[in-house]
Amino acid sequence: MRLLVVDDNPELLEVLSDAMALFGHEVDTAKDGIDAMDLQTNQHYDIVITDADMPRLDGIELCRFIKTHSPAVKIIGMSGSLALAEFKDAGADFCLSKPFSIDQLRDAVENRLHPLHH
Repeated sequence: MRLLVVDDNPELLEVLSDAMALFGHEVDTAKDGIDAMDLQTNQHYDIVITDADMPRLDGIELCRFIKTHSPAVKIIGMSGSLALAEFKDAGADFCLSKPFSIDQLRDAVENRLHPLHH
């Protein structure tokens, strides 16, 4: 599957994107919602994994944008705050509360959002 991982924390962005690539997915990264919108406009992604709290454009607004323009794209929202309810309201398909394990993310990507992928 083709994934876009969006987070303003460079270390977390690298860990998440490297892990998803190791599981065999094509992965692009963006450091905030504006960069993610640009990529989403020009590429096709199966899943966008985005943090809530980011500069310029947060994950909630990014989620609304993607669900408006590309409703088939699945969105996993990540948050260490109380933004999980906001993600659901914005149309996120799945939410992960930080901290979470790589296995939880993999399960969300491969089993919960695409159960017939295997």
